[in-house]
Amino acid sequence: MAIHKLDLNDFQDAEYSLYAIHSEAEDYRLAHAINLRLKTSLRRLKKDLDFSTSKNLFFSLFEWEDPDLKSQWNLIKNSCQVELESTGQGLFSNQEEKNFQTIRLLKEHAAVDYFLKISGSYISEKLTLESLSKIPQISLVYAVEVHALKSKEYLIIN
Repeated sequence: MAIHKLDLNDFQDAEYSLYAIHSEAEDYRLAHAINLRLKTSLRRLKKDLDFSTSKNLFFSLFEWEDPDLKSQWNLIKNSCQVELESTGQGLFSNQEEKNFQTIRLLKEHAAVDYFLKISGSYISEKLTLESLSKIPQISLVYAVEVHALKSKEYLIIN
């Protein structure tokens, strides 16, 4: 019987490019705009990127695999809305009012609306940035230094 040993360092240096996208557009509209401009086929996955903490956090996730370049593209929403529990105290405690809190996937980039993660080989970071910046729904796009991220483990997508 063979024994397979995995070293955790093998997983820490995953090569991918990460782009921060500022956009007011809904996730499906942004994915469609990226598909048109970059000739991709980003599709919403049935299962969102989820984290089970004290609250269930679900971040919308779109994916496309390029068979020619053997790369994987993921569009990830950086925020999700969580309903806060009502304490039921105060003058208007019997009224049905729901309060929501916005949770960020990467807190160090709280102003970013979406991330585009490209794993594997692809054409050019410069060309990708230029193409993304020409999309009308995107107000600002820039490359993120992956090695400087504090919470890059949140970007591991199975």
